[in-house]
Amino acid sequence: DRAAKRAGEDTDSSTSKETEENSLVQNTQQILSIPRVQFLFLASFLRFCSGLMIGVWAAPYYKQAFPDNASEYAVVNAFIVGAMGMSSGILGGYIADGLGTWIKEAKDESSGAVSNIVRGYFDEQSIPLLLPIVGSSLAIPAWYLTTHTGASDDAFKLAMFWLAVEYLVAECWFGPTIAVLQSTVGDTRRGTAQGLFVLTGAVGNLAPTLLGWIYGNQITGDPAASSSSSSEVLANLLGWGVCTGYFLSAIFFAVSVRASGDSMERSSKQI
Repeated sequence: DRAAKRAGEDTDSSTSKETEENSLVQNTQQILSIPRVQFLFLASFLRFCSGLMIGVWAAPYYKQAFPDNASEYAVVNAFIVGAMGMSSGILGGYIADGLGTWIKEAKDESSGAVSNIVRGYFDEQSIPLLLPIVGSSLAIPAWYLTTHTGASDDAFKLAMFWLAVEYLVAECWFGPTIAVLQSTVGDTRRGTAQGLFVLTGAVGNLAPTLLGWIYGNQITGDPAASSSSSSEVLANLLGWGVCTGYFLSAIFFAVSVRASGDSMERSSKQI
């Protein structure tokens, strides 16, 4: 009797594990079948790539470009990342909530041309994506200017100013993106969707690795390269790499707004 009981418990346990695995696979497939989510993950991956390239390579660049301001950079950068990054994240969530309320109240009201365009392109669910679209777009010139300040006496101050601006406009994307992602996938799949979102950030670590490989090859390929030319190479790589990521992420965030929020399974049922 005991052996039969244990055999029954083992069978129930294995069945339960198989059911959980099947449920995880099914949830993942359903989430990834939603067109809006596909573009959201692609946009988030590109946005993570830009942020991680900055996080890994900004400090080496500034130390090369401004060797006399190394200690000052450490203090200023800590303030910018903490204060500007945190403020941008909080303001991003607050503004996204306000946009949701605004678009609900503005449905039946006549407004200006810009307001009508915004209401025509976004709906109540997708309106928070206006922030990562605008934020990524504004971050392009801000980041480029922080790595190309010229050789003036105030070059370091200008670089730090544009770095602060970049953090302020760029870091507002996280909360609105999560909000749209979770409202799109539904209550029963939010945890899985959050896990997949985190995975896109992990894969995004390939970007600074690739940049470092390209940078290393360019530097080692020129044995006569000085520290100043080395910083110029890194500035160009960071400028093009980060700005390209911002540009493409803004495009795919915009595409996700108009993409369907229904899964393939739900769409086939409706048909």
